[in-house]
Amino acid sequence: MAIDPGVGVPGAPSAGEVSDREAETMEELLAGAEADERMLRPLHAGEFVEGVIASIAGDEVLVDLEGRSAGVLSAREAGAEGVDVEPGMRVMAAVVQPEGPDGRAVLSLRRARNRRQWMRMSALAKSGEVIDANVVEANRGGLVVDVGLRGFVPLSQLSSLGPLGATNEQGGIPDALRGYVGKPLPLKVIEADPRRDRLILSEKAAAQADRRRRKAAATHILTEGEMVDGRVSSVTTFGLFVDIGAADGLVHRSEITWQKGVEPTSLYRAGDPIRVVVTGVDRERGRISLSVKRLEEDPWARATRELRPGDEVDATVTRVMPYGAFASVPVGIEGLIHVSEIAPHHVGSPNELVRAGDLVRVRVVAIDPERRRLSLSMRQASGNVVYETRSDSNASI
Repeated sequence: MAIDPGVGVPGAPSAGEVSDREAETMEELLAGAEADERMLRPLHAGEFVEGVIASIAGDEVLVDLEGRSAGVLSAREAGAEGVDVEPGMRVMAAVVQPEGPDGRAVLSLRRARNRRQWMRMSALAKSGEVIDANVVEANRGGLVVDVGLRGFVPLSQLSSLGPLGATNEQGGIPDALRGYVGKPLPLKVIEADPRRDRLILSEKAAAQADRRRRKAAATHILTEGEMVDGRVSSVTTFGLFVDIGAADGLVHRSEITWQKGVEPTSLYRAGDPIRVVVTGVDRERGRISLSVKRLEEDPWARATRELRPGDEVDATVTRVMPYGAFASVPVGIEGLIHVSEIAPHHVGSPNELVRAGDLVRVRVVAIDPERRRLSLSMRQASGNVVYETRSDSNASI
């Protein structure tokens, strides 16, 4: 009868233990072979090596490269890098020369640090992470910052820079830029090219990332219908961006005012305080919609309560068109006085009788809240028409 090895024999290893031991031994053998290969391979300029400081003699620091020929580096350079070298310390260095005049490799801690910094900057450019860096210098093109390497922030990438203002006599550098020196800036790496020694950073990109982060958080806090106080951060052709503390939101130009015939964006400037109401929160796209005009009652709602066909009111002409004139009535809405309703006689052009700014007496002909249309008539109104802005004031038709 065949006997299974290890079965019933005290102290004998199991088949699983034998397999694990063989695997461990194989891994050790492979690791040892790779280490031997590294030791036998000659050094190359620019590669990293790790070693232990064996001795220090004057400015010369001898580094044991553990199996390879020894390397040497400068104690002065190490001190300049803020490293206090001492025997037994493990260091990472870059190979400057694989073999110096005395046969030993010439090493550099500074180049190793630079290489690590460039690798870090390249990783930051890919990840988009925001970092803080101190401004060490200003010039006419932007700011120089210290991130372990010297980086540059162009003027176009500064989001917190206001008007440049006065320029001092030292190199023509604006005072506004010099004011940054010695201060930290939140920045994103947008280009890291060690071959060209080119490191470009952006405060603007960091601010955009911060706004996206704040907006994502704000969309989970804000609710529709909530009133908040903020400050206009920028005015664009399509509306206002408002900083409401937690994030920026957009007041579309159609949500700025109920008034007609007014350029909405002309009502506000960057920096103005403003109260808004939250009208929409898009959590998926991280968008916050705001409104100024909805803080007030829709004038059409008031118009349906207070105006009836046949009512006569004073109105102010806002626009004159070839087909008639638009006029604003006291409830805050605008109606059309058709050219045929301006006077009892034929009128070739509305400009013959009315101009923007004139105060006129009108009769409500029709009101359509659903289509938001109001028809007015000067011809049907009783009394005289008053022209307040014309030289022939108190003229009548």
